[in-house]
Amino acid sequence: MAARERNVKMPRRQAGALPEFQLDAHVFYLFTQIFGRRNRDLAEQLKPFRITVPKWRVLAVLSERPGITMNRLAELTTVDRTTLTRTLDRMARDGLVERRVAVRDRRSVLLHLTERGQEAFRIVLPRVVEQNERAVVGLSEGELAAFRATLHRMVRNLDPLYDSRNPAEDADEPGRVITTR
Repeated sequence: MAARERNVKMPRRQAGALPEFQLDAHVFYLFTQIFGRRNRDLAEQLKPFRITVPKWRVLAVLSERPGITMNRLAELTTVDRTTLTRTLDRMARDGLVERRVAVRDRRSVLLHLTERGQEAFRIVLPRVVEQNERAVVGLSEGELAAFRATLHRMVRNLDPLYDSRNPAEDADEPGRVITTR
């Protein structure tokens, strides 16, 4: 959907003119700085548990949305498909995740945390929460609510179908466990 169709006013500039740019004012540069620092610190905190940041993302998503497909998991974790496939293979081998064939559509594979995966999530979660809290020190509840609303608006600006794909999802069905070696 074009920006005009969503009533978003895009800044106008002369043809061929470069837009103003200042690195420290560039929103996505700042996001990358935040994510880079957070991921480096989180990786160190998770290392003793043999959990990587991509594994954490899988644990977090499957904890809240069990029984989703690989495509859906890739979308929600924002982990690239190659890294995600390798991560899931390792997690299945380590007994953290299981793949189940969907009963209604045997071509579809649904992903679930095992009991061991749920336990890993419970162990790691306090470290992630502590880091999130540290990142927002000094912001009031009102500022945090406004910030979250702004972030959601930005996501919707970049992905007009976001809301239709992101309601809290129920597990499709229990399925049959696929054994992996």
